[in-house]
Amino acid sequence: MRGDSLLGGVRRVDEQGSRLLSLRTFSGPEPARRVEIAMDALLDLAELLRAGAPFPPRLEPDAAARTADARPDGGSRVGGTNGDEDCEDALVRRVLAAGYERGATTVEGFDDATADRIAAANRLETVDSRVIVPLSRTAPHAFNWRPVIEALLDRLEGVRSAFGRVRDRVRAAGIDRPFAAGCEAIVAMLESLSLVVERADAGGRYVRDRTDQRQGELLSTIADATTQLRGDENA
Repeated sequence: MRGDSLLGGVRRVDEQGSRLLSLRTFSGPEPARRVEIAMDALLDLAELLRAGAPFPPRLEPDAAARTADARPDGGSRVGGTNGDEDCEDALVRRVLAAGYERGATTVEGFDDATADRIAAANRLETVDSRVIVPLSRTAPHAFNWRPVIEALLDRLEGVRSAFGRVRDRVRAAGIDRPFAAGCEAIVAMLESLSLVVERADAGGRYVRDRTDQRQGELLSTIADATTQLRGDENA
């Protein structure tokens, strides 16, 4: 699993919300297509997260410390500290933010100093000049969950607000049931997704020896809502 893929899924939903808000009316085929694209992106996102649940992973302190100081060349950093980890977190956040803004993150998109840091980082990988943010249950990539969860929370808040405004416009206009139901479902999906990520953030920060066993259950409600909605549309 990759953190940049998760943020890319949120970006796809964000784009559809922005397009819908830019429309003067919700007539014609485009609004329904935008809702369908957003729904598919949310389903993909939920499935990716469900595959990684429960997250963030719990790491044994001694194993985490040993692996956090490993270098890509097989050596080790001497005297790794929380400050080192914070610097790595900041670098991961910068890569995620760049990918969200540009749609893809390449080494060429950064200044030379940052590109060098990316090349030396043991928590990032570069494939054909594209920078990716791996996620796993073991260090060092397990440490990427923290900045990824923070980025998801930050972006989901704006996307949920945008689709809330779309839903309110649809309600005020008295739009026909299938499109209105789609907008309502997307808002409900975003709320479920935000709840999962918020709980993961709270668990990671304050109860580090605990995992949320309800993550998979909550994420499955997104797929259930879509299945029900599409079944109603085809009835």
